[in-house]
Amino acid sequence: MDNTLKSKKKSFSLPHVYIVILILMLIITVMTYVIPAGSYTRVDGNVDPNSFAYVEQTPVGFMQFFTSLHQGFVESANIIGAVLLISGCIQVINMTGAFSAGIQAMIQRTRGKGIVMVVAFFTLFTALGVIGYLDALYPFYPIIISLFITLGYDKMVGTAVILLSTAVGFTCGMVNPYTTGVAQTLVGLPMYSGIAFRAVGLVVFYVIALFFLLRYCIKIKKDPKYSVMGANYLQEQTAPMEFEQGLEFNGKRVTLIVLFLLTILLSVVGSLKWKWGLPEITAIYFPVTIIGVILFRMDLTEVCTQFGKGMAGVVAPTMVIGFSRAVSVLLTEGNITDTIIYAVSSLLEGKSPIITLLIIYAFVTLFNFFVSSGSGKAVVIMPILEPLGQVMGINQQVMVLAYQYGDGFTNTFWPTASLLQLSLCGMDYGHWFKFAWKIYACLITAGFILVVIANQIGYGPF
Repeated sequence: MDNTLKSKKKSFSLPHVYIVILILMLIITVMTYVIPAGSYTRVDGNVDPNSFAYVEQTPVGFMQFFTSLHQGFVESANIIGAVLLISGCIQVINMTGAFSAGIQAMIQRTRGKGIVMVVAFFTLFTALGVIGYLDALYPFYPIIISLFITLGYDKMVGTAVILLSTAVGFTCGMVNPYTTGVAQTLVGLPMYSGIAFRAVGLVVFYVIALFFLLRYCIKIKKDPKYSVMGANYLQEQTAPMEFEQGLEFNGKRVTLIVLFLLTILLSVVGSLKWKWGLPEITAIYFPVTIIGVILFRMDLTEVCTQFGKGMAGVVAPTMVIGFSRAVSVLLTEGNITDTIIYAVSSLLEGKSPIITLLIIYAFVTLFNFFVSSGSGKAVVIMPILEPLGQVMGINQQVMVLAYQYGDGFTNTFWPTASLLQLSLCGMDYGHWFKFAWKIYACLITAGFILVVIANQIGYGPF
């Protein structure tokens, strides 16, 4: 009986991701009836912090609740289209055996030293997070998860490599155009000024996250019972992509892999230098796919079939994108976002600088549960934080730092923000929470300590 109870306890997990999102939508809907509607005046996207006024209540109705699902898909079409199309291209390239042969060669080169692969990919994804390169990585999640399963780890290792690293890179804000760039511009600071202190933050966050991850990897290798996925994870887990064994990593496959990596590099350069968005990033995956079809003389009918198969494999995760966006739609339709901002700004008046920073940091962290868009929150919050900083004697560089640290970490932790990534990784939120909550608690604490240090040393404004 005891063993049965233990088994049931270990197998507990949250309901399906769709159910979780629908519950969140219901909570937001109820809030639109309880919280007074309010609004700030906006001119050219900028918020006048002294213009808040209560407006007529606009609670979400029965039809609005369900139409928000469709609206969520419409507003997320850019991301959904990119994920579907790039996934189709990856599936076609995978048909050539290039990924399978390349990964097998990589494993042989490292001679079973999986830790080396963990550090290498963690560092790579951290670097991509630093420049705010996140959405375009979604189609590659199945490859990374499959790689670490092939190396003998549980599915959590691949998930953590992706989510922890991108959280660390994105949060540090060194050259993040979505948080640091927007926030600094709104308060009149030179874009990416104060980068040296943010580099210190990157090192601190990187060491904390990688320490926990490597410790976990070593523990489950020594004894699978320490895996949050269960001691039998090797037998129970399945990789989202199958890597064919015994394929030769020949000239054609090497050429295709090199072109594929150059495509990724070009997408990063394009997003930074030429301001590419997801349409341009998606487009450049088609030429390398076509080259692969030509090199391997693939049957065009089969290519089309596999392209559709690649898209079909991510249809369920892309549904999460649209559903998650519906939460933001309900907040907007209920006109309660600005009311929440106003209530917190009123609470900050008359507080000491340290208490003010703590409240700001905690508020942005908690508010990220409802609105995960870093740039969207910056447009609303920074014009309000700017005068508060002036009154409290806190310079704007510190206020921006408090904002970006409060925004960044929970993008891969709160369910409203992380369910999409977890779905792409084939991971449920219950296991992720069990694994990650202590790590995020340490990261969030370290972030606030750095904000306090920045204020004490007079960081900025530059």
